[in-house]
Amino acid sequence: MGLLGVESYIESKRIVEELSKYGFKARNERKISVKTKRGLITFTVFDIMGFTEGYANILSRRFNCAALEGGEHLILGEASAKLWEEAVKIVWPDGESEIISILIHDGFLDAIIPTENVIGITGRVFIRGFSFKIPISGEDMDKIISMGKDAIEKIEKIINMYSMYRILSSDAISKILEMERKREEVKEEIDYETGFVVVLKDGKISTIPISTYIAGLIKDNKMDKAKNIINKAPEEIKKDIISFLEEEIEINRTVGDKNYAKKIAEFLKELRKHN
Repeated sequence: MGLLGVESYIESKRIVEELSKYGFKARNERKISVKTKRGLITFTVFDIMGFTEGYANILSRRFNCAALEGGEHLILGEASAKLWEEAVKIVWPDGESEIISILIHDGFLDAIIPTENVIGITGRVFIRGFSFKIPISGEDMDKIISMGKDAIEKIEKIINMYSMYRILSSDAISKILEMERKREEVKEEIDYETGFVVVLKDGKISTIPISTYIAGLIKDNKMDKAKNIINKAPEEIKKDIISFLEEEIEINRTVGDKNYAKKIAEFLKELRKHN
């Protein structure tokens, strides 16, 4: 499929009539803006069945304005290499021209991505036989997230390669950020009966002895949280925790982290002061 168009201030009817003189049936009228060496220019363009090479020059002289052509002759790179670009040729009435890349075809990531040189062209990403428009909408992002880890990882790879703001709409960005927040969120449940803390992180569940968990909180300077857990513990569990912390002090004073031992000692001193 080729592409032909002229600057958008030219009446569409005139463009269609001119194209028909060359045997072209103009389809799918739309406007796109292209960043050229003479600034951002908006074109009215049409899909064309047929060979378009050289027609931007003809249209530019006919309408005395910038004209655009696209087609197989403007493929940059080898399609067989799975990574190539689709370009357009802009021609001005004075004969000057410029070739500008507008779409990246990435066969490795199954995506067609508009370049930063164009506004108004929709890209595509293909996941498990489904096609999603780029920029991806919030609704489509929900569908992709529901497809699971592989689908999400594909979008993350595309974002890392081509930038979040080119691939996602503002709604989709919000969905991704919310997903990341939930992924990083750590949920904990203290089970005093078993003496363990159940931790949910990155979708994985693990169990840690309460005493070890408390020691970790102290190491991370989360003293208030550690005190709160100990104060709510049954007396027997509380004694076990304190006994474990006292052992940690002795071990770290001799062969471990002396600063850590000091932290635990200060913590226990403060804890006993309020009990």
